[in-house]
Amino acid sequence: RQAIGLKDGDICVLQATRIVPRKGIELAIDVVHALNEPYRRSILQERGLYNGRKFTSKNKIVLVLAGYDHDDPTGKYLGKLLSKAKNLNVDLRHIDNFIGRERRVINGQKIFALWDTYVIADLVTYPSLWEGWGNQLLEAIRAKLPIVIFEYPVYLQDIKNRDFDVISLGSKISGKDQGGLVQISDDVIQRTADQCVVYLTNRAIRKDSVDKNFLIGKKYYSFDALKNILKRWF
Repeated sequence: RQAIGLKDGDICVLQATRIVPRKGIELAIDVVHALNEPYRRSILQERGLYNGRKFTSKNKIVLVLAGYDHDDPTGKYLGKLLSKAKNLNVDLRHIDNFIGRERRVINGQKIFALWDTYVIADLVTYPSLWEGWGNQLLEAIRAKLPIVIFEYPVYLQDIKNRDFDVISLGSKISGKDQGGLVQISDDVIQRTADQCVVYLTNRAIRKDSVDKNFLIGKKYYSFDALKNILKRWF
């Protein structure tokens, strides 16, 4: 947390995907903006965080982008995200310059593994509009973190019936803004932010949720599950 300037009571909302338009990261900005509204901050301050940390008027809610933007076919998406975050007064930090596949030191600069970002996160956003399946979903489940998810087509078809406990952004886009960034209903954003507050402050509810997701993931998507499937075929 110190490496990216986070204080003890700051809330880290993690977006660990590549930064490309189909990831819908603008929706994560909307959620963090809603979380930062005064009455939600007051609830966070009154209740404190799920792990005993205090959240004060000086603490920040930070959206951390840990992925790289080199695959963006437009070359403009990150800039649009940064502009939107600035306009909404959302503290967005792109930390790709010191995230790699594994920990190491390059020219005196400490490089952290992507998995390190899950360790410092309080919440994961996964608002992808389209995925082939969805690796970050499994990563967040393995890390036992609450997940804010847009219900992309493959999730609806192949994953939702597993009954994971997620904070849902729904599955419908309401339009795009002037910059071409997608939008969803503000009612959905507000409801999502309210649910996030629960998972950020209620230790028991949070634990029940992430433990449930972990067990479902272990049952259906672990190496042991894969081994059992392969045994039936070979």
